[in-house]
Amino acid sequence: MTHPDGAPLFAHPPMAGAQRRCARAAHGLTLVELLTAIALLAVLLGIGVPSFASLLQRWRVDAAVESLTADIRLARSTATRTSRPVVMCARASDGTCSAGNDWSTGWLVFSDPNDDLVFDKGEPLIVERQAPPGIAAMVNESKPARLAFRANGTLQSGRTSVAIRPGQAARASTAVTINAMGRARVQTLD
Repeated sequence: MTHPDGAPLFAHPPMAGAQRRCARAAHGLTLVELLTAIALLAVLLGIGVPSFASLLQRWRVDAAVESLTADIRLARSTATRTSRPVVMCARASDGTCSAGNDWSTGWLVFSDPNDDLVFDKGEPLIVERQAPPGIAAMVNESKPARLAFRANGTLQSGRTSVAIRPGQAARASTAVTINAMGRARVQTLD
């Protein structure tokens, strides 16, 4: 069948040059386009990965600080609620209180009815925390790393501070200071 002017009825009109290029490009990427995209992705990753590592380190410090301060508040409130001494100490590998001054090994919170500052068999364990991930050190300014709360919630030893140094860092970035009343305050050291 033909149109009155002689052109076939079902024939497609001829495509312009731009339409032919669009139809050809719809089949995939050229090698140059693919290499350009990979180079751009490499540049963006080179910029983003160090920033992400720094952000991840900050999150780990924040998590360690939050865990430490939450357990300090728990120990203090337990002491006042039960009217008994409560001790929070750095955890040794055998599950007892460490003689060192580093909290990064984890810690214990326990009720200490005999007030000897030692986790004895039979004393109620309130919390046991494992080492926080990504933290190189959590150094207490005094040895051993121990907070002893009296029945009224105050510290037996007075004011103390814990400096937190993230992994891969040369120095501490955050400190948790516990005043004589047993309240914790966080400060950035950078």
